[in-house]
Amino acid sequence: MVQEALAFFLLSFRRLAREVGELRARLHGDEAWVEALEGRILDLQSLQNRLEASALGMKRVLDPGDEASGLVRWLQKKGRPLGGSRNLALAAAPIEVGPILRDDLFGRTDTVVLTSATLTTRAGFEYLRSRLGLSPEALEEAEGELVVVEAVVPSPFDFQEQSVLAVPTDLSGPQGAGDGFQEETAQVVLDTAGMTRGGLFVLFTSHRALTRVAQLLRERESQLPGPLFVQGEGPRARLLLQFIESGDGILLGTSSFWEGVDVPGDPLRGLIIQKLPFQVPTEPIVAARTEVIEAQGGDPFWQYTLPEAALRLKQGFGRLIRTQEDRGAVLVLDDRLLTRRYGRYLRQSLPPAPLSKGLWEELRRSVQAFYS
Repeated sequence: MVQEALAFFLLSFRRLAREVGELRARLHGDEAWVEALEGRILDLQSLQNRLEASALGMKRVLDPGDEASGLVRWLQKKGRPLGGSRNLALAAAPIEVGPILRDDLFGRTDTVVLTSATLTTRAGFEYLRSRLGLSPEALEEAEGELVVVEAVVPSPFDFQEQSVLAVPTDLSGPQGAGDGFQEETAQVVLDTAGMTRGGLFVLFTSHRALTRVAQLLRERESQLPGPLFVQGEGPRARLLLQFIESGDGILLGTSSFWEGVDVPGDPLRGLIIQKLPFQVPTEPIVAARTEVIEAQGGDPFWQYTLPEAALRLKQGFGRLIRTQEDRGAVLVLDDRLLTRRYGRYLRQSLPPAPLSKGLWEELRRSVQAFYS
């Protein structure tokens, strides 16, 4: 039944795409129609492309054929309930992107340059190369067809002078029960915003934590030195612009604010990271990649989960120091950065900012001295 329904669906979509294409071709062949409907003809081309892509995507999820073993496929409810129903999304993604990149990118061009401020973990490219299919083992299989040249270019920033990494050791932490950690986070935000006079980013790993801390800060909003901006209460670009224009704002953000956000200069003077950015283990892609590593006899945490967290943490840290004149403190409220064996790995993946740690009441004096 499913196969029959899928075949009928794909046939209908492809037929509709073909008919839209034929209509576009007929209109395009008549100069009078082209002049009158030029914009609409482009819309028809876009519609045809979307129909063809939807049919291809549906087949890839429900009937991938030989691709099945290399894909993770899942169904996901999206959106808020409306009239007792949700949107249902069908998704598929490759478990390993390395073979695809080797065949479709690296193997088809003379030279590929990969550059970013967040490619290394512990000052090395081992993890990135394993994910991109460029590990020594993969290159050996390629029999010399691919050659990798790597280099770490020193940063132009003096992190020893421009920044400090501060970790309170007496907070209940993300593993604590109840609402205590959210309340402690709100208090640290208030204290730090007082030192920086605003200009503060607070990064979260969950919307639930962000929402609760935002609620706690709103209850004490009169104590904040500037306006509070909360992701989800407006378009991302508008929130960022308002934050910059205010000069003394406090912005609470989750995933999309960890990367691709550039606020150089005085508007951003401090950064708080509430929790180490480990991926949710039940997410389909994470779970599938974990299963593959386990099947190969590897350790998913050290080979995948930890390096991904290191790159994400490095991206978050990178929001603060954007020019040689920028200066500010990065507070990480998750003391697993210090207490767990993997904390050293994470710290070695960060820029070389001086580390300051201790009870918050003592540490806040150190942070205050940095800003003074």
